[in-house]
Amino acid sequence: MRDNRKKEVIIIGGGLAGLACGVQLAKRGVDFEILEATDRVGGRVRTDIVDGYRLDHGFQVFLTAYPAAQQLLDYDRLQLRPLEPGALVRCGDQFSSLLDPRRRPASILASALSPVGSLSDKLRMARLSRDVCRGELDELWEHIAQPTRYRLPGLNFSDRFIEQFLRPLLGGIFLDPELQTSSRMMEFVLRMFAEGDAAVPAQGMQAIPQQLAERIPTDRLQLKSTVSEIEGTTIRMTDGSQRSADQIVIATEGPAAARLLKIDENIPWQQVSCLYFTADEAPLQTKQMILSGETSGPINNLCELSTVAPEYAPAGKTLISVSVLKSDVPAMELHEPVVKQLRSWFGEQVDTWSLLRTFHIPFALPEQSIDRMQTVIKPVQRAGMPIVCGDHRETASIQGALSSGIRAAEAALGGLGDAG
Repeated sequence: MRDNRKKEVIIIGGGLAGLACGVQLAKRGVDFEILEATDRVGGRVRTDIVDGYRLDHGFQVFLTAYPAAQQLLDYDRLQLRPLEPGALVRCGDQFSSLLDPRRRPASILASALSPVGSLSDKLRMARLSRDVCRGELDELWEHIAQPTRYRLPGLNFSDRFIEQFLRPLLGGIFLDPELQTSSRMMEFVLRMFAEGDAAVPAQGMQAIPQQLAERIPTDRLQLKSTVSEIEGTTIRMTDGSQRSADQIVIATEGPAAARLLKIDENIPWQQVSCLYFTADEAPLQTKQMILSGETSGPINNLCELSTVAPEYAPAGKTLISVSVLKSDVPAMELHEPVVKQLRSWFGEQVDTWSLLRTFHIPFALPEQSIDRMQTVIKPVQRAGMPIVCGDHRETASIQGALSSGIRAAEAALGGLGDAG
């Protein structure tokens, strides 16, 4: 007689990878269960509602060109609010707009005249955007890889353009101000920006995992269910109970997966601090990302989120996110130096702003250095071991999490004798 605790597949982790895996299994009629340790799905993609403001756990954007997202998500239901392509760059004592002329042809003259970089830099940027869009996406993973910090000078970008625009842009995406990230990842991200929008869902980034969760039967998703150990096909819970499954999928963060697998796999992480401010008015009324091209001050990038998505703030209020990468200042002491830099940008109006919350996220993104990205698409299963998925198995991105979850479902189906 089958144990009523036994499932065909048990997925440990209700982040994007685990949910993607669950969606695929639900479509195939598999008897599965998702065990999520926290009180909600989404993993690092979370949104808190504080006094009517939607605060994502760290500033995040969704790139609509992600192939796995196009396969799994209903974009209309997400009510995506796109950012304006390009960026506003703070250089000296002014903000200079740098738009993407491929996406906004009318901006060609304005972008050419922008003091951010030379005309040659902008032509090289256009050429790079064109080149990374050639061929199939998988072909990017075969390109020669080197740290982005060396790849950019090799493409003949000027030091000024790198420091004022590319370092804060790419550093903010990878949470890597030293740009040690593999150039393959840089090319992947630039392709995604070129082929689609960077956007936020109207109801916050958590709308993405929530939509996936809605496609999974409610009795298949168990919250506040923490796994302590795996022995063969048996799962032991911290409450003392046990479960078993024909196939086990570990869809946790890399360190938790290594613990459950009982292997020594040290995956370095990038960190970020995000400060959310509320104001009566947006200082620039822009939907562009604002980058710091300055060499001093803690701020890397800023976004007027409620200008992009009015749903992020109560009516008549503005929500501003400020991202700080590696800093010598402790996270809880960032307020004063951040406000000092903001005041130098926007003047005394900053004194009327209120700090809503500071998120310090020490495990924000897996590191994507040359060593980590030698094999970009990593196997989801090793001989005799559970299936493993998550963005640490592919690119550290929403695409990587969703895609690895799809691959994990295919592996689980194959193990159940349903490879079709």
